[in-house]
Amino acid sequence: MDKTTQILTNQRCIPMAKLMNMSHAQQLFEALVQSNVRAINISSHIPEGTQLLNYLAKQEGIVAGAGNVQTIEQAREALDNGASFIFSPLFDIRMIELCKANNIPIYPVTTHAQKAKQAGLTVLGCYPVEELGGFDYIEKMAKEGNFSFIVAGSIAEDKMDYYLSHPHVLAMTGGWMFLPQYVQQNNFKAITEALKRVSAYQLGEG
Repeated sequence: MDKTTQILTNQRCIPMAKLMNMSHAQQLFEALVQSNVRAINISSHIPEGTQLLNYLAKQEGIVAGAGNVQTIEQAREALDNGASFIFSPLFDIRMIELCKANNIPIYPVTTHAQKAKQAGLTVLGCYPVEELGGFDYIEKMAKEGNFSFIVAGSIAEDKMDYYLSHPHVLAMTGGWMFLPQYVQQNNFKAITEALKRVSAYQLGEG
């Protein structure tokens, strides 16, 4: 397992920022530090996502990646702005090869175990987890290719224990700690408290 995937595995819950912009950057960084959360997933679909990724990627101790990456152009932009990992809801071999060439892990989604094996992947994304079939899908894919998964898809805080209990689930990513009202009210006290609950899931240092 590569170092970045080990960090994500140890953290278990990777916060995904989908509502943030650059006006939140400093406070978000401080909230991560105060809560001892090291890795964060920045959605490629927020207007200032690239700038936010670039800012966080430059901060000491933070492992910032890009989420919901759907095109090769978005992947290149993410890598150019310091992404340490990429989540993609698609299976684009060009994107996979680009990440491999840059020694950056990518976690794409596919229902075809053979395609993932041929691409040399051992860890896949699982999004949206319930629509794909939940644990039935995970067990089928794991049986066919011994894959592990990082799951996503509207996973609420009270569902984390359920998903993380599966032996083939390394981690999950989601945005429950960034509730819209917290972001709209600039309530980083509540966000920090939520991130502290994230840190309680950590297995150890990456």
